Amino acid sequence: MEEEDFAPTHNLSFPVLPQTDIQQVAQTILRLFDSSTSANPGLAKHLQQELQQIQGRTEAWGLIGGLAGHDDANVRFFGAHTAQVKISRDWDSLPEALRPSLLPLLLTILGNAISPANQQSYQPANAVVVRKLFGSLASLLLRLPFPYFMHPLLTVLQTIRASAASATALPSSLPASGYNTPGGLGEPGPSHSNSPFGTNGSEAEGKMRHKMRLLALEWCAICVEEISRAGLSEQKRNALRRHIGSDLSVVVDTITDAMNGDPSTGQQERLKEAEAACKCAESWIDYGLGPDELNALLPPLYDLLPLPAASSALVEVLSESLFKFGKGTKILTEPLLAWVIGSAGQSLVGSADEEPSEEIIAFAKLLAALVEHSSEWIVARIKQNDVQALLGVILRLTGWQGIGSVEEHVSELTLAIYPLLQEAVMDSDLFQAPHETSPDWAVAKQFFRELVQVTRRKVRWPGEGDEGGTLGGLDKDDREAFDSWRRDAGEVIVGAYYILRDEMLESLTQTAAQQIQTGASWQDIEATLHCIRYSSEAVPLGEERSLPVLFGEQVLSPLSQRPPRGKGEERLRLTAVCLIQAYEEWFKFHPAHLLPVLSYLVPSLTSSSTISRSAADALKAICDMCRKKLVEHIGAFSELHGKIGDLGAEEQSKVIQAITSVIQALQPADAIGPVEGILNPIVDRIHQAVSAAQQDPVNAQSILIQSTAALTACFRGLAPSGDDMFDTADEEDGDEKEERVRLVREDQRMVLLRTRVEGAVAEVVQVWNGDTEVADAISSLLKYATLSSSETLISLSPLPLLTLVCLACERSPSALWMSLASTLTLRINSPPSPLTKKKEKTAEEQQIAEWEDLERWNVVADVASRLVVVASGFLAGDGMSNNPDVVEGWFKFCSALASRFPGVLLRLPTQVVEAYMSLGLLGLGTQERFSLKSASEFFVAVLANTRYPSPLEPIADPLFAHFGPLILRALLLCAGSEGPRSVIPNMAELLASLVARVSPSLMASWSEGVLMQDGFPDPRATIDAKKKLKEHILRSRTARKMREALHEFALVARGLEGTTYGNATAI
Repeated sequence: MEEEDFAPTHNLSFPVLPQTDIQQVAQTILRLFDSSTSANPGLAKHLQQELQQIQGRTEAWGLIGGLAGHDDANVRFFGAHTAQVKISRDWDSLPEALRPSLLPLLLTILGNAISPANQQSYQPANAVVVRKLFGSLASLLLRLPFPYFMHPLLTVLQTIRASAASATALPSSLPASGYNTPGGLGEPGPSHSNSPFGTNGSEAEGKMRHKMRLLALEWCAICVEEISRAGLSEQKRNALRRHIGSDLSVVVDTITDAMNGDPSTGQQERLKEAEAACKCAESWIDYGLGPDELNALLPPLYDLLPLPAASSALVEVLSESLFKFGKGTKILTEPLLAWVIGSAGQSLVGSADEEPSEEIIAFAKLLAALVEHSSEWIVARIKQNDVQALLGVILRLTGWQGIGSVEEHVSELTLAIYPLLQEAVMDSDLFQAPHETSPDWAVAKQFFRELVQVTRRKVRWPGEGDEGGTLGGLDKDDREAFDSWRRDAGEVIVGAYYILRDEMLESLTQTAAQQIQTGASWQDIEATLHCIRYSSEAVPLGEERSLPVLFGEQVLSPLSQRPPRGKGEERLRLTAVCLIQAYEEWFKFHPAHLLPVLSYLVPSLTSSSTISRSAADALKAICDMCRKKLVEHIGAFSELHGKIGDLGAEEQSKVIQAITSVIQALQPADAIGPVEGILNPIVDRIHQAVSAAQQDPVNAQSILIQSTAALTACFRGLAPSGDDMFDTADEEDGDEKEERVRLVREDQRMVLLRTRVEGAVAEVVQVWNGDTEVADAISSLLKYATLSSSETLISLSPLPLLTLVCLACERSPSALWMSLASTLTLRINSPPSPLTKKKEKTAEEQQIAEWEDLERWNVVADVASRLVVVASGFLAGDGMSNNPDVVEGWFKFCSALASRFPGVLLRLPTQVVEAYMSLGLLGLGTQERFSLKSASEFFVAVLANTRYPSPLEPIADPLFAHFGPLILRALLLCAGSEGPRSVIPNMAELLASLVARVSPSLMASWSEGVLMQDGFPDPRATIDAKKKLKEHILRSRTARKMREALHEFALVARGLEGTTYGNATAI
């Protein structure tokens, strides 16, 4: 259909299109939904585009009425959909004088669509059409001035009832109470002689009333859902709330009438109405009902329990209504408590051993919401029988028969309840009394004792451990689900410990010891250890009653002697290993237990892959935590180092880091031999891997990655930890130890070792062939080789590594080398050298310090001059758009250079400096968020480090005289038109930096020249908006004010001012 074919009438009635146009659109729709079209995706796409184009035209308003009476539901749906699309997106295209006439048109279309006298209303697909009409009316409510749509909810409800009344000769007025009047839609009325349903009129009228009640509920639900998702401003939202406030009583009556049910309809129909009413109520509760409306809804909701929809609506009342946060206990908590412990609730829970029904699942969610709402009320009455009965029901749900999250999904819904109860107990004034004499404490402790027993039973693995070759007979997905349940249950154990304290830990430890002594199954022992493991979060570091037993002769020692007998025993060992790691900090204060623990961990390293990984993690954690305490056992670690060849690659790295962290605690002079013994074999392996990679890169890759990771682990382990909970912190003076490290670093053995390490690093870099895994290994190696709060025996200087990275980047430009160049630039002289930190220097020391500075500047200048050549070539043309990762890495290097060495940058040859600035301008023109962010940060760094009183200010002034206007233009173009709105804060920070750097007169001149260009940055940017932005630029000095001004300007320039999207995405 051609655009000029539309011929709408030009009067104040709503547009009417020629019948030929209507038929042409209908034929297109029918063709789209024809079965033959589904086999031709290309044709379907073409037809969809054609319909969208038609829908986008102003004349498409005439399709709303033109398609409404078509026989095919798909055509009618398109008409209703067009109404909603035009109202939501093209409202301004409808002349203001015609807008009020849209409401009666839609109401008329709705009345016809649902009329029992209209045969089209019985088509199954007609329901979708009606829903779309409801959506259109809701959208119209959000657009039409309120005086033109008075009592919107009531108006549509009256249309629904009038449509039914026209077919049944019922009175057309809507009763004040909604529908619940004789002859109305709420109750069956007397038969009418002119009923269109003939002799079977009563039954048919009952079905019709049922259908109209469902439609009424559907309208009420759709309307409030459209309002909720509209993203209205607070002012508009409050005005709308006042406008529909008078209709709320009718909405509530509509909902409660459906909940109470019509005796003349069948059980299935009444159930369907009740579910729809509950869902509608839930939407309105979320919207925000007042106390009167909530009070009217609650009794029928209670009567509908345990209907899942009723439970869900009550959850909404407890969680989102004005009764949330513990309010309304008289009308919420007490009735729900009575229902739960009454015959209905008890019958629902039953013996807690059947397949959980939907009612049970919804009931468990309701209980969780009830406890969250009323935890303080419950705890304050914990001695009452009814409250204790409620807690008993919760425990029964938690202990539901079956494997958690596998065979049943009830228990997981209750796990969040117990931390709430625990916190309420701890916060309650009643529980400030002594534990030993308080009856409240006695009840609470008994409840949590039962909880621990239920949890310990539920976390037990099923079966005997080897059914079908799988743990507990569970497949992978079920094992993961049960593991997740067990982790969540572990949090319950933590809360129980805060109530029971030493009593709980002692009971679990004694249980574990007894189980081991009596030969209990691995599942029972493992379940107990699992509970103890998760208690670690709350157990104090000074605990000395139960943990010594646990890690002593009664538990850990006999566990180490259990022979592996399949997957069950493997799981038991894994839990024991994780238990040890959970208490890693405890061992720092109880070093006597370190050797037994290490004796358990070391054999675990050569167990199954899962146990081996966890054992390596535990060993690394304990060595990190207790390195000072383990120094006296350094010989044992030497033996362990000799066995690491039997471990996997990942485990080797972790064990190496564990061993080197203990070596780090030695006196520097004593560490020379152990460090050589660890690093030299690794360097040899790297040489071998490099040689192999030169011959066969693919097969040598894994060896290269493994040996590089091992070297990285050495650097990580030998770095002193900055965490004061690690036990290297002692009375020793930090400067004194740093001096000893510096002296030992000058030992020829350490100098030679570092030279070998540097050579190995260079070889790895040289054979890199672009593989991402090798790249990650190189990146970690270079970062940890130079990352330390103070120098270590083997930490490397960033300068030769920076040159090495530059060479690699010249050979093969990539984001990896750019990023590493940034990292290494920031690491130069960090930490500062001893001479840099020394305030009073001798003449000789001053000369050495100056030589060190000159060496740094020369290396940085050389790298900066070479990398800009690489970047200029690689990022030319489409390079910026095609390589966003390289762009981001490049500008990170630029930012590092401008931040740490601005003098070096600005004293480079003029053409080199201009190349940096030109690339920065190109970066501000990209579309990728992170590229834009890093480019803006480069300019911010340059501006910040050349401001007064910087001595670089005179050098930078000519540079900014040329590039300043270009930077201003680029950032305004990005913020106001071409860039993503998410980078406006970054552009605002750059603008603030530019304003602070240059004189007001220059900025005024630049702003005038840039902003007053025609169509800049977008034709939609008005002169007033530009003037306002210019005023903000000249007046504001903070990034926050610049951000607000730029965002306001961007909304105008992008055509988003005053739109829902623009308001909803305010920055």
